[in-house]
Amino acid sequence: MGTYEISVDHRFRARHAIVLGDGEWEESHEHEWLATATFRCDELEPVTGVVVDFLDVTDALKEIGDGLEGRDLNQIGELAEGATAERVAWYLARRLARILGPDGDKLYRVCVTEAPGCRAAYYPSGPGDLTLG
Repeated sequence: MGTYEISVDHRFRARHAIVLGDGEWEESHEHEWLATATFRCDELEPVTGVVVDFLDVTDALKEIGDGLEGRDLNQIGELAEGATAERVAWYLARRLARILGPDGDKLYRVCVTEAPGCRAAYYPSGPGDLTLG
């Protein structure tokens, strides 16, 4: 049996800085981030015939992105240690799963692109991995 998959993209602009290899912080700078949320399942929803409704995911990503628009990501508690692309992907995955409820269990990956050709992804290990405390 095969697997079904959908992906939804959303863009937002935000600043960040990370710790460099020498232990020093780089200067804060802005990116136009591209977030791509991918969902998978083996069986489609019986009534609708979809993995997850595109509109629900689009609305959830917009809600999250609007909350990040123009912000310094390092000022967000979960990202204060350094808003690396990897941590931003993890943060988005957790927020997205929370908003989508049971459909969040189908979240397979969140990938963020911070610059052309520079991407990082987070793959949840299961529903409990995405629980916000």
